Amino acid sequence: MTTAPAGSTPTGAPASETTRFVAPDIDNLNVRMGPSTSYPAVGLLMPGAQVTGVSLPGQDWLQVTHGPLTGACVSGDYLTDEAPPATPATPCPRIEGRVTTDDQFANIRSGPDFSHPIVGRYQHHELVSGSLVDDGPWIRTERGYVNGGTLTLHTPDPSCLNGRIPEHLLSPIPLCYNATGEFDPGYTATTPRYLNGAALDALHRLQAAFKRRFGHFATIDLTYRSYDEQQFWFEKFSSPRAATPGTSNHGYGLAIDFEERETPWIYSWGAVANEWLLAHQARFGFDNPFASTLQEGEDYHFNFVG
Repeated sequence: MTTAPAGSTPTGAPASETTRFVAPDIDNLNVRMGPSTSYPAVGLLMPGAQVTGVSLPGQDWLQVTHGPLTGACVSGDYLTDEAPPATPATPCPRIEGRVTTDDQFANIRSGPDFSHPIVGRYQHHELVSGSLVDDGPWIRTERGYVNGGTLTLHTPDPSCLNGRIPEHLLSPIPLCYNATGEFDPGYTATTPRYLNGAALDALHRLQAAFKRRFGHFATIDLTYRSYDEQQFWFEKFSSPRAATPGTSNHGYGLAIDFEERETPWIYSWGAVANEWLLAHQARFGFDNPFASTLQEGEDYHFNFVG
C-alpha cells in the first residue's frame, strides 16, 4: 500500500527517484517503517535486489516508491549503484503489513493473479505476512496470495495515513478516464486524480475490458481524497453517503467513484454499465460493498480489494 512514513517528502514537493541495489556482501537488508533503525522491520531484501525510491533530505535513507514496499525505508549505507550480474530470484524473502481499509477486506486468491479464484479474506487492519512473488505486487502467505496494494507496511494503525498520503507516492490516472463535467471542490476534466499504484494497474485492465464492451472508458469522478476534501464531502452530504473524515477508502487511494449524474444513467443501479461492473468487479480486484443494499448514491463506488 502507498504510504508516507516519518521523514517523507511533504505533499506536492518534487522528489527525484533513483535506482540502487542491495550490497552483495550482506546477508539481508531490513526494510523499515521509517528512516531509522528504531523503526520496526517490515521486510527483508536479498543482496543484489533492486530498490527504486527517493532520498530523504538530510538522511542517508531511501524511501521506496515502487511495489508493495512503497513508503517504507532502507538504509543507504547498504546500497550500491552497481547492478548485480543477475537479478536475484527472490528479491524480498519476507514482507509484513496490515490490511489498509478501515471497513472492508483484502481478498486471498489461490494464485498470484486476478484470474485465480478468491479463497478467503484478510479483514481490515489484520496482520499479513508472506513473501513477494517475483517483484510483486502479489504476496504469498500461508493462506494464499494477497495483492500488496491492499496492505500498509509501516504502521500498526493504517488509519493515521488516511487522506495524508503525498501525491508523489500515488499514481496519477490518465486524463482520458476523467469525467468531462465540472463539480465542487474545483474538479474539471483536466483535474489530476490519483490512486494507489496497484489499484491503478488493476483499473487499467478493467478499463481495457470496459472499452471493448462499450466503446469508451468508464468515466471517473473521484479517486484519492485528502482529509480536507473528505471534510468537504461530509459537510455536504453527511453520513451514510459520505464517510466520516479520516475513514474513507478514498483517503488511501483505494476507491473509485465512477461518474454520477442527477438522473439515472449507465452507472446507476440496474443500468447496463453498472451491471457489467458488478458482474466483472472481482475479475479486476474491485468490490462495490453497497450492491446488496442498493444504497442511494453508492452505485458508482468501488473499492480495490485485490
